[in-house]
Amino acid sequence: MTALRPAVGAAVEIALPLAVVATTASLVFLGVLGLDACIWITLILLCAMLFLSWKRFDGGRHPCFLFLGMLLIFQGGRLVGYAAGLIDNPMQIVVSVATPLSVSTVAAETTLLIIALSAILIYAPCRLGAPSSGFWAGDARQWLPGLYALVLLTLPFALYKNVMYLTYIRAHGGYLAVFTDNAGVLASAGWVARTLSTINETAILTAYIMEARRGRRNLILALFFLMAALDLLIGFRGKFFAEAISIWYINNLRTGRRFRLIPLTILAAVVSVAAVLIAGLRENQSVAMLSPLGFLVTQGVSMNVTEAAVQYHHLFSRFGWDYLWNGLLNGVTPIAAGPGKLWTSDLTVFLNPVAFEHGFGTASAYLAELYLFAGLPAVVVGSLGIGYCLNLLHRASARLAGALLMAFVLPSVIYLPRLELLNPVAIAIKSLISLGVVVVFVIGYRTIMGFLNLGAAGGAQPLANEHGDSGAADSSTR
Repeated sequence: MTALRPAVGAAVEIALPLAVVATTASLVFLGVLGLDACIWITLILLCAMLFLSWKRFDGGRHPCFLFLGMLLIFQGGRLVGYAAGLIDNPMQIVVSVATPLSVSTVAAETTLLIIALSAILIYAPCRLGAPSSGFWAGDARQWLPGLYALVLLTLPFALYKNVMYLTYIRAHGGYLAVFTDNAGVLASAGWVARTLSTINETAILTAYIMEARRGRRNLILALFFLMAALDLLIGFRGKFFAEAISIWYINNLRTGRRFRLIPLTILAAVVSVAAVLIAGLRENQSVAMLSPLGFLVTQGVSMNVTEAAVQYHHLFSRFGWDYLWNGLLNGVTPIAAGPGKLWTSDLTVFLNPVAFEHGFGTASAYLAELYLFAGLPAVVVGSLGIGYCLNLLHRASARLAGALLMAFVLPSVIYLPRLELLNPVAIAIKSLISLGVVVVFVIGYRTIMGFLNLGAAGGAQPLANEHGDSGAADSSTR
């Protein structure tokens, strides 16, 4: 009977918010509740699920906590701004438009419904799943010399790639050149440097996971963030922060630490202000709200992407499968934009074709792509699938292969609230290919070093034998 209590408690934690969503949807349908009530209920549910993921998962030691945090920022940020009195109408579409664009009340209420429902359904498999046995803590020191050699060999190419990207972007209009002239940016470094740079990042992450000595791990982290800082200078702000949060999370798993709420809140406030400043400098725009709440309002425009998928479902749903498939392909290697290929491009062209021509655009969102693919049922199934994958990733990290997979894909997974649904799959494919190259190099390195050591030992052996024979002769003579 005692063993059933945790399972019953977990079921209640999931059933109660689901009941709230169902009741809210019914009351909205009957005309009892309005949009304002839906906004407050959705915001409360998002905050409640985030707190539960921190409380139940040992101070946030589960990727579900990071995911729900990102969901609150990117899909609920404007709701926070509304609650704080910074904006009057959080449901207006403001991304990529000259003037705010209103959506129907039904579309706004549906958007809020699927955001809240997704948060609960992602939390459910993680809460009901079996706990992890801890992060991998084995001994893989025999592979580290080869990894360090590969890091040093490929590091110049990684530096060269980032320097060339930065130089090209600065000479061609700044950060927007990434979108207006992506082919030129890629060509500026060449495919050899890009490939070896990817291998370098894979080798650094692999060495960080395998290295047990804290001092050397800190050196690896310093090198990793040095390279990431160059990405930040180029303008890849989202990539930098997602990778930084993921590394912090993995470090907490390794050291047994929890996410402490007060230091986490203070750090989030500082980082958010820095992010707003970086965005203003990157895009040569004035900063309207330099505060943590201003950051949430700005980042919360990803909810507009979900809203647009609901509002204009009748126009774009026929491309639902194409958006998913091309999102996967674009994650592996950039593809040319065109009608019906990528949701981000189609939405930007629809909202503001002039802005699209100048390199401005929207990000994507897993909720938008799921809704365009098959409506509410796809959101339900997709959210449950994401929750299951998060829990699987958590449990698999107890093994070396799972720990490596987490290091590779966690940044893209937690970034899904403003990213294509299948982007983590693309990252996993590229990382596994790169890891294969790393493994081949390390095995080859160990083999060659083994032969060299064997040859050195063989050359020294006759001398040892000669001295040994001479000693034996002297001993017999004596």
